[in-house]
Formats: sequence, structure tokens, C-alpha cells
Amino acid sequence: MKLLLCFVTCCVLSLSAWSQTSLFNNRGASIYMTPGSYMIVNNDSLYNHTGLIQNAGDLRIAGSIFNDDSVTGGGAAATTGLYDIGGDWVNSGTVISYQDSVMLTGAAQLITGTSITPFHHLILAGDPGSVKMQTIDAHVDGILDLRDHELATQQYDMLVLNTSTAAITKGSGSNGFVSSLDTGKLSRATNTSSAYLYPTGTPSSITSLPFYYRPIDMTPAATSYNIYGVRVAHDPTGDTYDVDKLDDTLCRVNPLFYHRLYHSQGSNPSKIKMYYDQSGDGYWTQMAHWNNGIWNYMGTPTTGSGYGFSAIEIPNWSNFTPHPFALGSKKFYLHAGADQDVYSGQTVSLNPTISLSTIDLADVQWSPSTFLDFDNIKDPKASPTETTEYVVTVTDRSGCVMKDSLKLILLPDLLLIPTAFSPNKDGLNDIFRPLNKNLTKIAFQIFDRWGEKVYETNELGEGWDGTFKGVRQDMGVYVWRIEYQLQDGSKSFSASGNVTLVK
Repeated sequence: MKLLLCFVTCCVLSLSAWSQTSLFNNRGASIYMTPGSYMIVNNDSLYNHTGLIQNAGDLRIAGSIFNDDSVTGGGAAATTGLYDIGGDWVNSGTVISYQDSVMLTGAAQLITGTSITPFHHLILAGDPGSVKMQTIDAHVDGILDLRDHELATQQYDMLVLNTSTAAITKGSGSNGFVSSLDTGKLSRATNTSSAYLYPTGTPSSITSLPFYYRPIDMTPAATSYNIYGVRVAHDPTGDTYDVDKLDDTLCRVNPLFYHRLYHSQGSNPSKIKMYYDQSGDGYWTQMAHWNNGIWNYMGTPTTGSGYGFSAIEIPNWSNFTPHPFALGSKKFYLHAGADQDVYSGQTVSLNPTISLSTIDLADVQWSPSTFLDFDNIKDPKASPTETTEYVVTVTDRSGCVMKDSLKLILLPDLLLIPTAFSPNKDGLNDIFRPLNKNLTKIAFQIFDRWGEKVYETNELGEGWDGTFKGVRQDMGVYVWRIEYQLQDGSKSFSASGNVTLVK
């Protein structure tokens, strides 16, 4: 027959341990703590080998609690019971939580054992900034109160089953967060279309790399039941998600950290809101998803802020396999401009088309700087004395670099005019005229061998088609004479010569 103990007042146990390292060893008793009672195990641990502990009062254990049989709260209708644990929570039996709370008040503590514990309220307390670590999955159906502590799930899952958006509480800023390794994560059950906070950070145990507290908000698109999970991790490339492997839309992906996002139950898409620190992480405008061996553009985001961070949000996302997601930046459009013909002494403005706002444009460089008034502004002026190809390099705030080029082709001062033409209407060399593109005025005349004028024009671009008064002229040599001005208009030139008409 089991021993029945009912604690209604104060019971302080401080006797020497008689089995293993535990001061209190339960070998078959049923221990009932009624509301208002408390029991203290000083300086050591409690071991529930076989038997029942039902706590509707206040059970304080300086060391660890080991459960190989049954531990419960005070019952579905009872007032809240409290387990105040200074050591580890070690469950290898059955735990039934009602309205009770487990408060971990020590320094480095474990949630461990061979059986998953379904906590009601789990409170992280004790030494400021201390780490509570899982070596097994755990559930919380009430409140997960992180306060200013790190919950290190390792490769395991902390699942918050309470669908209230307020089911996780924490300190301000980066005080209070959940870290994970490998496939470990913080998971939350949802049933509203409101934002659920995932206060995730990188493990403090990885001292060789910077610490990042970078939360995520998940906002389901529907009120049906879903479970989403989140982990933040260092170094995507080191985890085989190479930040240099990008689709045709993306330009860069954050090399510092990334998130692993999971959708383990339900079918509704969700908004994903990723937070980052511009001063430490850089400036980002997009979100990227690793799929088919490359980082992929996720569509047009909205930007914002929250929790002291900048934010990027993607709506209605449903593809969570594979799990890596990261901050990214998108390629922008750059066109240096069309090639231009210029003449000696002419000054032209360079003005590339760049699809960036002024605030997102970080740097512009022109190369070579020869013949430019400035080489580090968007629209320099060029006065080339020889044909020159210019390359413009544009960098945006996120570090994305694009390049394009154009050529300024110097036109000669000399008159360009053929020595022969063939007006046979084959579309090749049918018209005799000056070929310069930098003429502003001409007076152009052509004479036959007897000195008769067979053609005359003052129109730029016009020329002789080999006829006179509608009659095709004979093959032979004709004399031309021209007066002209170039585009700078500083002086007039005259020239004359011969042209051969061939059939």
C-alpha cells in the first residue's frame, strides 16, 4: 500500500541523502500538496522513483527534480501549483500539467530526461542571462516566460501550443530569446491572423562567432490551426547555402546569418517579417529562399520596422521546403546610355539611367576619368579629344554593384566624301553626298566635264542621284565643290574634288 502524504503547512527537508545524491527519494508514496501549502528541499534534489507528486501548492527544490513515475499539477480545477527548481528538470516518467508553473531559478539548467514534458507555464528565472538547455523536445500549453534568459533548444523543438499571440513573454530588446542548433527550433501553434513573435537568437555557446538576436514575426493568412517554427543560424555558406549562388533577380544575400523556417502543421500561407539591424547587418531590401541549389527572389516585399529593428515582410508565403531564408538585395537596372558621336571641342553630359532612389544610391564611379570634369558623380561632363569608352560602376546601399559602358566617338574635322558612286538603285552607294555627321551648313555643287552644273543643294543629308533634269547621266568624272560648317560653328570650310560615276 502506498504512503499518502498531504502537505497543508510548511515542510522543510534538510536531512542527509540516503540514496544516490538526492535528499528526498520517493519510493512509492502519493504526495498531495494542497493550495497554500509549500514544501522545500534544501541543498539537494528530489527523486520521484515510483509514486505520485501532485502539487497545487509551492514545491521548492534547491537541486534537481528527477521523475521516473508521475508528476502532476493540482488538477484541472485546482489553483495554480508552482515547481521552483534550482537544478535540472529531469523527466523520464509522466507529467500531467494543469494550471501549474515550472520556474527554473538556477544558473545553467537542463530540461532533460527520456520523456517529453508538457509544461503548462514555463518560467526562466535565476541568475541574469543564464542559459536553460534542452536535451529533449518540450511543450508549453500556457505561457513561455523567457524573461532575460536564453532557452537553448539545441537540436530539439520547443513547441508552444497556446495559440494566443501573447503566449511568449520576454524582457526588452535581446533580453530573453530562444537559440537552436541543426534542426532545433522554436515552434508556435496559431489560430489567428495576427502576428506571432519568434524571439530567436544565435547560441551564446558559439563564442567564436558574433551573437545575433534577430526575431521573426509570422502572421498566418487564416484562422485555422497551424504550427510554424523558426531558428536563426550563423554563416549560410558554411552551412552549404552558398550566398554566391543566386538566381537572375538577386544581387546579394546576407552572409552573416539566416533563418530556418518550418511549417509543420496546417496548410495556410503566412506573412514572414524578418528583422535586422542596419548598423551591424548592412542594408537589405529583399528576402531570399534557398531552393534548387540557389537563393531565389521571393517577390516584392514591404519594408518597415519594429522591436528596434528594420524589417522586411513577404506576404502569403507557402513554400517552406527547403527551410533556409535570408535577407537579400535585388539587382537594379543600369544603362549608361547610347554611344554618341562628338566632335573635337564639344562637351556632352553623361546621364545614365539607374533604377535606384537617391537614398539607395551609394556610389557612382566613371572610368577612365580622362576628359571628365568629375568621375564620381552620376552626370559628369565629358570633353573628349579622342574616341573614348567610359565604364560606369554603380553601387547601391546594400553593396550590390552593376556596370555598363558607352562610347564617345570623336568625329573628324576633315570632310568625309566618296571618290565614286554607282546610282543603279541597288541600295548600295546610290547617292553621292558628304558623310560627316557633324555638319551644320553646306553649299554643295556638282559639275560635268564641260563645267555645266548638274546638281546643287543646301540641305544637310541630301545628295546627287546621278541625274540631271530627270535624265541619267553618263559614266565619267564629275567635279564637286562644297562650303560647310562643323557643329562647333566656329568657322567655315571649303573643299573641292572629283567623283567618278560608275554603273
